[in-house]
Amino acid sequence: MRGQFKNKRDANEPAIFAILRGYGFSIYPTDQPLDSICAFNGVNYLVEIKNGLKAPLTKPQAKFLKDWRGQFVILHNEDEAHEWAKSVVSR
Repeated sequence: MRGQFKNKRDANEPAIFAILRGYGFSIYPTDQPLDSICAFNGVNYLVEIKNGLKAPLTKPQAKFLKDWRGQFVILHNEDEAHEWAKSVVSR
């Protein structure tokens, strides 16, 4: 049943969002299909936050990303957030 349980947020999400905001990203947290829509310089990105490198995608996330033809990124830690943000900002 949809909406029966409150979605859990990853523990590292606030720190990663703070890093992205520090680079000038706008962030809109979402519950589906991924954790947020982030924007920088007029470009939107779907961003999924996972708590650690071994954290798996949920079945709905994996199904969504299999067919998604747009931009997305999965960030597992603060180092990845910095690397990804720098790559976007430098474009």
